[in-house]
Amino acid sequence: MSDKIPAPTVLVTAEDDCPLSAALQTRNIACFAAVWCLIYLTAPVSYVGVTHANLLHDLGNSDTVANLPHAVYQWMTALPVLVAWFLPQARWLKPLLVGSFAAKAALTALVAAAIWLRWPAAVVTGCVLLFAGVFGAANGVMLMALWEVVRRGVSTARRGVTLGFSFGIGPIAACAGSLLQQMLMGKEPLTGYTFGMPFPDSYLALFAGALPFMVLCVFLGAAFQIPLPVDEPVASSRTAEILDGLRQFATSRPVVLAAVGYLLVYSGGNAIFDNVSLHAKDVLGQATPDTVGLQNFLRFGFKAVAGVLLGWLLAKTNPKAALLATTAILLAGMAWALNVSGWWYLLTAGLLGAGELFGVYFPNYVTTASAKSQVRANIAYLNLLGSLVGFASVIFGQVSDRFGRIASFHTATGVLIAAMLLIVFALPARPVPREESPAAAA
Repeated sequence: MSDKIPAPTVLVTAEDDCPLSAALQTRNIACFAAVWCLIYLTAPVSYVGVTHANLLHDLGNSDTVANLPHAVYQWMTALPVLVAWFLPQARWLKPLLVGSFAAKAALTALVAAAIWLRWPAAVVTGCVLLFAGVFGAANGVMLMALWEVVRRGVSTARRGVTLGFSFGIGPIAACAGSLLQQMLMGKEPLTGYTFGMPFPDSYLALFAGALPFMVLCVFLGAAFQIPLPVDEPVASSRTAEILDGLRQFATSRPVVLAAVGYLLVYSGGNAIFDNVSLHAKDVLGQATPDTVGLQNFLRFGFKAVAGVLLGWLLAKTNPKAALLATTAILLAGMAWALNVSGWWYLLTAGLLGAGELFGVYFPNYVTTASAKSQVRANIAYLNLLGSLVGFASVIFGQVSDRFGRIASFHTATGVLIAAMLLIVFALPARPVPREESPAAAA
């Protein structure tokens, strides 16, 4: 069956801008939500950062090396810009989604095999870093494609419902995955139950258990219905089209400023997460059992609540309000980390997890401000800027090794304050995309 769906003959409003029927839009919303539920279910593995930092730390690496997976992940998110340049046609959306999901499944299998075969610690470390790099590139492609699917396959009027549904229910699945992680690596906090698996078998079970769900994402990626142009134009000059896309990105004030804000918030609110997690043992005592699973449970439990509320906020207000809310939550999380002690410290993971939804609402802001033909390129450029966050991870690791983790917390707080000022004073509440050229809108 062809994916090419002719444009409707009726006029649509700015908020009802999708040519698909309501039923097919609902199917896309369901597929989008299901993909994110599976990503969240496997979050201890698929969210490169906390788990990988603790794994490398337990293998005997320094804080700087433990921060490298997150850094490598961020650096590799720059590569999808090449996809946006050389595979810009809408007909590539499904192959890109399926390919990115398949690549992530393959690297998850590699890390599981490395631990199972008891390869040397240096080799396992290398596999984890390779995993992080491939995930960075694959997730960059996946996110770029998913946002274009939402822009093309779901009307703007249903965007708040789509995001609230996906990122309200999805993190609940992550809570389940995090509890399983905690039982693998320590005791479940309510019942005290544990699988009693020693290191590194606990990590083997974690990566191997995530693999089937990542394979299922491959099939969901093929299930989206995407309205393709009947006669998609072929660019006469790829170089000219790339330069035109760069010009449109660089001259769109809301898009550029949102991208800078995204870089600042990502650096201050997400790159610091590894140090926040590693610091838990210093706060609770080195004899305390591993709390990584509990941290992830709080991270995604708070995110589930915030996901529903932020979706409602977007539906009732404007895209800028969600940026302000997520950045404010991240600032609250860093303030909490700097001012509490004991088991209360773990709530930092919950606050940072809720604020981590900036990774949804900044791309949504850029998507809203972009013409349909520019969504893939603009999200790719957003990822390109986001790749610089890898340097923030390295910097936080070095600050931690030289001056202590608390110093890295103060540094992250300063970056978040700068981001908040930019959002408040520079970004319009309702960004309006430029009209597409006749060729691009064909």
